[in-house]
Amino acid sequence: MALHLTGLSPDDLADVVDCLLLAAEHTADTDGELAARRLSLAHRIGDALNKLPAAP
Repeated sequence: MALHLTGLSPDDLADVVDCLLLAAEHTADTDGELAARRLSLAHRIGDALNKLPAAP
């Protein structure tokens, strides 16, 4: 499955990843399943960002 986002820069998506990581940390003690989902999503987005060509 692919997701096409318009209007967001790689920096915007990096902010989303940071927010997901913080949210995962915040819920780790109370809802481990949700924390794991947020971590997984953050890592998948981060991995996709790392595959983008570097900006000139």
